[in-house]
Amino acid sequence: MYTLTPAGEIHARIAKLQAGLRAARLDAAFLVQNADLFYFTGSIQQGILVVPAEGEPVYFVRRVFERAVEESPLSNVRRIASPKEVTAYYAGKSVTFPSIGFELDVLPVATFLRFQQAFPGAKPEDVSPIVREIRAAKSPHEANALRENGKKLAALLSGARKKIRPGVTEMALQGMLQGEAIGGGHSTINRMRAFNQEPGLGCVISGPDAAVPSYADFPTAGKGLSPYVPAGQGERAIRPNEPVIIDLMWAQDGYLVDMARTYSVGPMPAKMEEAYVHAVAVLRAIEKGIRPGVVSGDLYAAGLAVAAATPYAGNFMGPPGYNTKFIGHGIGIEVDEFPFVAKGAPTVLAPGMVFALEPKFVFPGEGAVGLENTYLVTADGFETLTPLDEGVLRCDG
Repeated sequence: MYTLTPAGEIHARIAKLQAGLRAARLDAAFLVQNADLFYFTGSIQQGILVVPAEGEPVYFVRRVFERAVEESPLSNVRRIASPKEVTAYYAGKSVTFPSIGFELDVLPVATFLRFQQAFPGAKPEDVSPIVREIRAAKSPHEANALRENGKKLAALLSGARKKIRPGVTEMALQGMLQGEAIGGGHSTINRMRAFNQEPGLGCVISGPDAAVPSYADFPTAGKGLSPYVPAGQGERAIRPNEPVIIDLMWAQDGYLVDMARTYSVGPMPAKMEEAYVHAVAVLRAIEKGIRPGVVSGDLYAAGLAVAAATPYAGNFMGPPGYNTKFIGHGIGIEVDEFPFVAKGAPTVLAPGMVFALEPKFVFPGEGAVGLENTYLVTADGFETLTPLDEGVLRCDG
């Protein structure tokens, strides 16, 4: 059954965007990216959402108009065949936009040039920072969706212990888990804003293959299946006494949560067991600082200080030489929202912000260990949205 975004949510978001446009002295925002369309219209039917700094927003839809009308609570949804009709609509109302905000972080150049031709006199600006800042703080409606997704993902990862045994391949285990997830309502689409960063359905990686770096800016990428998909799970069979990392997202009703746990059939090598304890210690150190008013870069510094004091500092958040400069990332409609728990990140935490923390240690030729939780910032602290035992999850085999 379809879950539609409540009208009050959409109108409140539009109002925040208009306030942001006025503060930035922008006359309008033109939004076309799927995630932003969903957030501000409740639909991702192909089109252009025009939000003036003052006045009524208009959702111009090329395909499919009827579905956009059904899904979006906006009162002015109009059918168009090309962007030229947007120009004609505003020309007919004698409305001009001297400055227009575009999603310049994701908008293809060809699409941007077409907009410029349609509004040749408008000064283009990047509206993406305003949009992303608004989206960072989740409403109670969004928090509820994320909370439910977190419970489902925690249950899935808890049940994975019964599926892990020597001889099962990473691909087979991923297939079992994703089949169960889809049966539970997972939408199978994990959206990511960053260019050429493709999270897929998450990853199931084991032993030395879990420590193979790849193009994606993830601490544990995995070897993957081929040069076309050189990350994530492959055909490797799981073996006893080695770490297995399951790092998955649950996507449903437009929202994502992210979670990872380390599993083993029998005890892992002492080095891996020790490194895992350090990963949990990093998590605890960051959790102590999660509250409104804290700068996200300071959380990163607190976690990094704990990791730097271990014997495995060079293996933190990636194999040596490929270490990432973050420990956490915002999540919601996309997997890389604000705030980032990263070096020098300036975001000040506020109630409603949601982010995932994923401290991991990676050892080339041996394996990787770590865990990941998704957190909601509350008025006086945080809520863990992915509740599950945080020790190494032992499997019977």
